Amino acid sequence: MSRITSQGTVIMIDDPAVAPVESTIASATKAKPCVITLTAAETPPVVGDIVVPRNTGWKSLDDRPLKVSAAALLAITLEDTDTTNEVAAIKTDADVPPAQIDIPDANGWVELCRSTFNLNAPAGATIDVTTLCDDAHRIVPGLPAIGTWTAAGFYDMADTAMFIARDAYRSGDTRMFDVRFRDGSGVTFMGTVNTFDLTLGINAAVANNIGGNVDGLVSFYKTPAPGFVPLSTPVKTVRGGAGSVPSSDARVPAPVSA
Repeated sequence: MSRITSQGTVIMIDDPAVAPVESTIASATKAKPCVITLTAAETPPVVGDIVVPRNTGWKSLDDRPLKVSAAALLAITLEDTDTTNEVAAIKTDADVPPAQIDIPDANGWVELCRSTFNLNAPAGATIDVTTLCDDAHRIVPGLPAIGTWTAAGFYDMADTAMFIARDAYRSGDTRMFDVRFRDGSGVTFMGTVNTFDLTLGINAAVANNIGGNVDGLVSFYKTPAPGFVPLSTPVKTVRGGAGSVPSSDARVPAPVSA
């Protein structure tokens, strides 16, 4: 079993000031994973993009950020999805409002540079269905508990991502997060921001802790983002001292040969 270090992980938050591209849905499969076909008039996303289905009528997809793991013309495969239990047909571009996917713009992601990140999924509810005829307790699982996330770092007045999170704390808006590990895999989810703390102390930097709840399911993916270069070897610095940077950074696309 392989292990990867946390160093080199990139945490992204979506910028509400950059509108996503919208593409309407023509059909979808009831499968694991789900394949969505877009309308002919739209430009599909590419492999590695994150998309968010809207107005589909399928609870397993709606408002959930999902990674595109394969794309063939207008048909895209959504990683970590299972629509086999959906009963009704998916809504389409013919419905009002039309079913669509939102495709965040490449410039719509801002890096949230943190020192620690935690994603917690507490124990879910348990429903007791024991009767007088049973010799022992019988149980069935209830809904999963509400997940939480926290990201600790430092205050920086020029940190755009930190203030996007601060604004979400004030407004109550849900934000999209993408946590990219150094090997290109990661997790993406919708989350609220209900914690925004500043901590000061003697001989200490001004610390900032952000956190909130997970809205819906967390999507796990193996497909890297477009242009993502996995950091498969330990990080080495190209300049010493404070502010040193990796010799190969997962946030920088690989050079293209002429």
